[in-house]
Amino acid sequence: SDFLTVRPPKRANKPAMLPERPSLSPALPAALLLSVFLPTPTLSGVLPSSPPPWPPTFNMSMSTITMQCNSSGWSSPERGAQFGIVSYDWSNAKNQWAAEKPMDCEERLVKQARMTSDLNPSSHIFVYRNLVKALPWFTTVREKLDDPAYSGWFLRFDPSRKKPNTSSPYHVPDCARENATKCSIFYHDQEQTPEVPTPANPHPDGNCTEGGCDCGTQPCGEYLFDHRNGSMLREWILKEIIGGATGLGDSHIDGFFIDDYWCSNLLCEQDPSIAGCPCNDPVQGPTEVDANSQIDMGLSDEDIADLTLAWNETMGAAQREILRLGGYTWSLFANEDNANASPITLDRSTCAKQLREACMPESLWQQHPVLFGVQQNGTSLTQFGQDLAFFLLARGNYSWLGWGTWGMTWPFNPEPAHGELPPLPHGFPRPDALEENYGAPVGLCREDAPDIFVREWTAAYITLDCANFRAKIEFKESGLS
Repeated sequence: SDFLTVRPPKRANKPAMLPERPSLSPALPAALLLSVFLPTPTLSGVLPSSPPPWPPTFNMSMSTITMQCNSSGWSSPERGAQFGIVSYDWSNAKNQWAAEKPMDCEERLVKQARMTSDLNPSSHIFVYRNLVKALPWFTTVREKLDDPAYSGWFLRFDPSRKKPNTSSPYHVPDCARENATKCSIFYHDQEQTPEVPTPANPHPDGNCTEGGCDCGTQPCGEYLFDHRNGSMLREWILKEIIGGATGLGDSHIDGFFIDDYWCSNLLCEQDPSIAGCPCNDPVQGPTEVDANSQIDMGLSDEDIADLTLAWNETMGAAQREILRLGGYTWSLFANEDNANASPITLDRSTCAKQLREACMPESLWQQHPVLFGVQQNGTSLTQFGQDLAFFLLARGNYSWLGWGTWGMTWPFNPEPAHGELPPLPHGFPRPDALEENYGAPVGLCREDAPDIFVREWTAAYITLDCANFRAKIEFKESGLS
């Protein structure tokens, strides 16, 4: 077998300690470490990778992470409570909140967090936020969109770009599809926006009930904050979006996944290494927004650069405020800036290289919070034993293991994110090995023989033979952990 778990007999003698041997890893300077896992430079306002403000845990069950999104209804709080971090996406319960009048996505995220936290207070619960898009299905945002006193907080359509004598004067409608008299001067597209079902579009991304979609006085759509507004908008975001009653002001919420970012071609030309460069999601400007948004808003390339820098300052201020309030945000994990959610996975071809770097105390694996992913093919875990051993060998104080795809959604709901059906009627079960007690690490891993890496934990010995791609977990005598 490529994965072996060894348990001592009830009367076994205490296993001998692993002999101390010098590591075969070269003593590389810190600047050359981790060539397969390097941080991406960010603009100056955004914080570098930073650990959470809570104490680390080596409890395997609580060293797990998932991002959940069940659009048909509530995500299973029982399954979510099994994870150390569970992050709930904005589309969670979308079929429910899209039908409300007005829409109540924000409040349902809080209820989902409370249901999960009540089952396991040790789980850290994150909810969705967006500082690029002003989403009117969030009550806090909708109230400002509806108030003319705050009109300067939002980007507008450029009337000079209107196409005369057409049903849609811009590349996106400025009026509600179901009500041609309900229009907005503020730019908005309809990407992932709830709509009233029509014969042409019977299954929109969120069904509003008869009578129209209720996002307040504005048509439903993805609006955009104008971060050039300055301190007034930024202070409101910190106080209400981050620290308010539906954010860290609620004791059941521990952090956020903050989605989307601004990208500027001019800034990328100056420094192509900036996170998010080149701008291709889909073009420069706000990410995951209609590709013609710059044209419809009449923005110059210089405007896009100014908006990118202003958003960057807001994002950095939000990160600092989150940490100050005792919370955490996904973008502070290593290499997860700019709304990334992509874990590090073990590859057989780079196994030894990854572990040689991870075994060094100066490495990012040991110094930064890192997300690991288990390899899978949609219906099974393809190398779980090796992935678990890799995690136990390489992890630092702040490390989490989850589903090994972008988004890290463990498929335990009937309808996971991105429309992927789970392999089993009730989703994919967590392996029992995630509930085992391995204790705490006794020092770092080391290369005990060429391409063979070992690490002692207080309750087990971990071995991964990268040359033959075989893993072994040998538990110590019961009671020694």
